[in-house]
Amino acid sequence: MKRPSISFDKDAILEFLLAHGEKIGVAVVAALACGLVWGGVSAARSKTASREQQPAVIEEQANRAAAHIQAVKQPPGAELRRSNLTKLIDPWRAPEVHEPPPVALFNKPLFEEKSKRSKPDVFPIEELQAVAGIAFMPERPADAALGRNAADVDAPEGAEGEAAGTKRRRKKDPRGQAGMPALPPGFSEFGPGMLPPEMMMPGNPGAPGVRGRLVPYCVVTGLVPFAKQMGDYQERFAQAGLRDPQRDVPLWSDYLVERMVVTPNGREDWKRIDLKQFFADAAKQWAGVQPDPMPQGFMLGAESNPGAAFGYCSPLPALAGEPWGLEAVHPWFVAKFKEQLEEQAQLAAEQAEQAATILPGQQPGAEFGGGAPGFGGPGGPGFGPGEFGMQPGGPGMMLDAQGRPIVGVDYRLFRFVDTNVEAGKTYRYRVRLSLWNPNRDLEGRYLTDAALAKDVKLASAPSNVTAAVTVPDTEQLLVRTVRKAESKRFKPGAVEVLVLDKGGDAGNYALRSLVTDPGGIVNVDKKLNKPGDLRTRGEDAFTDAVLVDLRGRQDDRAETRSGKGSPPPEPLDMLFLRPDGSFAVASAADSQPKVDRYMGTLPIMEDPKSKDKQPPGANPENPFGSPFGR
Repeated sequence: MKRPSISFDKDAILEFLLAHGEKIGVAVVAALACGLVWGGVSAARSKTASREQQPAVIEEQANRAAAHIQAVKQPPGAELRRSNLTKLIDPWRAPEVHEPPPVALFNKPLFEEKSKRSKPDVFPIEELQAVAGIAFMPERPADAALGRNAADVDAPEGAEGEAAGTKRRRKKDPRGQAGMPALPPGFSEFGPGMLPPEMMMPGNPGAPGVRGRLVPYCVVTGLVPFAKQMGDYQERFAQAGLRDPQRDVPLWSDYLVERMVVTPNGREDWKRIDLKQFFADAAKQWAGVQPDPMPQGFMLGAESNPGAAFGYCSPLPALAGEPWGLEAVHPWFVAKFKEQLEEQAQLAAEQAEQAATILPGQQPGAEFGGGAPGFGGPGGPGFGPGEFGMQPGGPGMMLDAQGRPIVGVDYRLFRFVDTNVEAGKTYRYRVRLSLWNPNRDLEGRYLTDAALAKDVKLASAPSNVTAAVTVPDTEQLLVRTVRKAESKRFKPGAVEVLVLDKGGDAGNYALRSLVTDPGGIVNVDKKLNKPGDLRTRGEDAFTDAVLVDLRGRQDDRAETRSGKGSPPPEPLDMLFLRPDGSFAVASAADSQPKVDRYMGTLPIMEDPKSKDKQPPGANPENPFGSPFGR
């Protein structure tokens, strides 16, 4: 027998597929068909539907569920009447309260249980804010002129005496005895070197000139939560096992003032102000203190601030001009004072109606001259600077229409006058107060924790940080509108710029005038004046600022407007470039109050072509030559 030959070359494989390929395809299809048939036979035999899956059974169960739901929604009336729900609820409607047994229980405590003393919450100062400005303070007279030695006046009390082996008895402050805030050491009610009243207003024609200096300042004011702190003490110590009238009321101690100079890099560098050194320097530099216009009920009295070197309401330095106004008072107290004035006015009106039916000799309050003392009528105080609320019944006392003291408000004023600031810098402040520890040196059996008796003072959290305030420079750029006759002296395109800066021997503000063109440097220099061309008026002042542009017209259009009415002119604004690269905008509307106030310090403009020349001297708009005389 011949052995079959097997070959796996390309031709042999191709020949095999051509001869047997259709046979292989038919065999594969037949195998798949057999598998499908076998699967159908198995499904018909073993996977038939159960009884629960029959359509008739499913429909029957659905009808039964619907009937049950309908029966629950609408139960028959007989079932409702047989319900015992009412009997179950009736006992709860009228519960029976049994009387206590007549025999006292022996496990009941004989005395009411007292609570132990805990650590009170120390509430920080609220709504802290700061106001910056420039004040004109009189120079302190030489101590030699008063016949006193400067060392004796400015040295701290007891420093010389202790060195010499002598003891000085410190006089009691009458303000502390009266419950008023005590002044810092070195101050008195009429501080050292206090100027006479006739010299406090240099605008008085008969008063001699007052020498002074322009001092930048920041007045920081806030609200001391007096009522809130009292409520916390009352809640904690009213039921305490140990009660002490001196400990159970809040007593404020010293406070801490921190200041930060705002820098472009945004870094916060808070520095603590040494209050002891600050008030020591202020006593030497300030010419005196102004009597505080705040009512007594608005300030933290000495009885609530014992043992503290500095009161929470700092004194106001004396000014050689207008006294301090509302910038030294927190806005909350301004609104509160107005509210009390309205209430007193309403009460006075009601009493006036009642008095109309009573004989004059029987009118209540006739011993006071009728009405409330210090309020109402044309002679009553206004609500302006220096007239905040002083009453004739006592220092800072507030009285109602019947002469009774007014109850204090919820807050007390915090005020700190910082005169150690520099013009042009921006500052922010924060304050932290402290209380004397009411649990100091008490036995542990009265305290929730024995460690509460160790601390001498309890500090609060820092107050809110004030908004950034920038101290203005002594020199300020101002703008005003000029009359038509005066604007004719300017060359075409020229404008007038006013500079407010120190001037004269007195050291107060004085105005200067410069006629320049846009793009010119705002430097008041007498060398710019030429015959027939007066460019400057007043003392020299060099700001090195550049007038970049202006908007509006400088001539006063009110003179040319007809009586029929015309639209108001465009506001006058000028843009300046400072030497440090920053911009400043001066508007006529914002500059008008200062221009009106200091117009008397600006020399008059003489027309060289006019035959009727006015004699040299003060400005005829202010014959006294002082900005305070207008």
